[in-house]
Amino acid sequence: MRRSIHLYLLLFTLSLGSFLEAQTTPQEPSGPNLSPNPTTAPQNTASVVPPVQDPKQAPPTWSDGLSVGALVRVRPEMKYNFDFNRNTNDNVDFTGQKIQFWIQKEFTKDVIAKITFQDSRLWGAEKGSLTGLSTANDGTRQSTDVREAYVEVKNNFNLPFHFQVGRQIMRYGEERLVGSLDWTNVGRSFDGLRLKWEDKYFSSHAFVTSVSERHSDIAGNTTNFGVKTQFNSYLDCPYNGTKVCTAKIDAKRQELGDSYFTGFYNTLKPSDYLHIDLYYLGLQKEYLRTNQSLVLTTGEVGNPNTRAGRWDVLHTYGMRLTNKTQANKKALQAIDYSFEYAVQTGTTGRNVTPKWDSSQTDVNLVDPLNNSTYKQNLYREKERYKTYAFGADIGYTISKFRVGVAYDVGSGDPNRSDGSVASFQNLFHTNHLFYGMADQVSWVNMKSKSVNLSYATESYGSFRIDYFAIEKHKLQDSWYDIAGVAKSGASTESFSNNQYDTNQVLTEKGAGENRPVSLLGRSLFREVDFKYNLPYKNILIEAGYSMIFAGDAIQNKVNDRTVNANVYSNQFGKNAQFAYLMVTAQF
Repeated sequence: MRRSIHLYLLLFTLSLGSFLEAQTTPQEPSGPNLSPNPTTAPQNTASVVPPVQDPKQAPPTWSDGLSVGALVRVRPEMKYNFDFNRNTNDNVDFTGQKIQFWIQKEFTKDVIAKITFQDSRLWGAEKGSLTGLSTANDGTRQSTDVREAYVEVKNNFNLPFHFQVGRQIMRYGEERLVGSLDWTNVGRSFDGLRLKWEDKYFSSHAFVTSVSERHSDIAGNTTNFGVKTQFNSYLDCPYNGTKVCTAKIDAKRQELGDSYFTGFYNTLKPSDYLHIDLYYLGLQKEYLRTNQSLVLTTGEVGNPNTRAGRWDVLHTYGMRLTNKTQANKKALQAIDYSFEYAVQTGTTGRNVTPKWDSSQTDVNLVDPLNNSTYKQNLYREKERYKTYAFGADIGYTISKFRVGVAYDVGSGDPNRSDGSVASFQNLFHTNHLFYGMADQVSWVNMKSKSVNLSYATESYGSFRIDYFAIEKHKLQDSWYDIAGVAKSGASTESFSNNQYDTNQVLTEKGAGENRPVSLLGRSLFREVDFKYNLPYKNILIEAGYSMIFAGDAIQNKVNDRTVNANVYSNQFGKNAQFAYLMVTAQF
């Protein structure tokens, strides 16, 4: 039995060897036309073909995975009568230029580093070359900076989990609260760390960035924030330009310390026809003392108007629904829409007199450190944020035409002297697309109703027309510019909500903060925008023109009869204009 097994194994081995040899031995081609002719001389069909050797792989070079690019943008602008006062010369015209050069290196498919250098300047804004012995911009002002400088590592732990660290541009949603601000000549970047999870149905970003740093290092890097021992002087000029500017020392300003901007932004993507954004944004700012005394004086702490030594903490919670899920925020359906709602809570760092203390229960106290007298209310409460904002945009596309309507509201504050801040805080927005091309207002104390019509051609570019009707959300609150700063004195307002008084309190500033609500205007302005885009190879030419028509909130302040009720001065100029021509080249 054992011999039979051995014999069987021997025969199997011989058969396997013969089979392998047959597979590796070259076979003669068969067929009538290819068979050797026995009457002729034998053909040498066994010509030797040298074996093909695998070429040696070239060693990697520094240029592998390296890409570069550049951008040049030039934009002349003209602004006319933006204060709506015919007696002042506030016309503005300038040419802004932005140049970018970026380098990106892919060390592997999952490890990327990018640096973007940027130069932003105004033509003729620095000392020129009158003698020909210096450059065209021979000055000490620095216009060149680093816009981006980050490292991104993707697919960590074999998961769609990425992290990005360094100076980076962040854009979320429609950039109403967090955007790149690329319309401006400089733009916006953030220094920080961002963690990302990206898959087909869910996207989640968590980030922490540093907005301001109060400390300098020992190697010579200094900061512009923190406590200062010396304050610069500035010119205090009335808004309407009818009074002489006076020099003042900026000694009362609270210095900003460490500040951080954090966020948790999530996008649910159930289909290509619906995305849902849920987000939290946090802004924490520390306010420092106005002097470098080791002891924070009692008066500085007790003053309700100071934030010295306290933190301003703002929490923003929001939700966004949209079907604009494709590139360039396009929708797959004829009807496109986007709805966004946000609320804000938190504390400002200020202690103020409670709203319920209508009798203003103040007492005089003495600071034991400097023997000064100050007033302090017996009752105080923390000033809190209680704001909201809403935005809606709906459009319908027929062939190359799109008709759209939009409604936006940012809450205002009817009483800025109480313990709550109801004016919405617009954070780090890009508002140029939403509330008028002339950038006259931000998402603060406003209601905007607008319609638009756009038409895109194949060869001649695209056209767009917008009409905006913008008014105040709360009549008592101020008019806020594109940066979210109150334009005090530019429109009618009542700081302390003088709700029922009908008398005109005549002061140097007219009714001023005591202006009765019955004398306040609601409409800020109407605006009509025309825009044309023409792409040509790597160049984009864009032209825009805006006409602005001021409303009663501005007119009643410019023609302020409360300054002198017996003299009526008509210095109000209703119309303002804005125009630009922008040429952008990318390569």
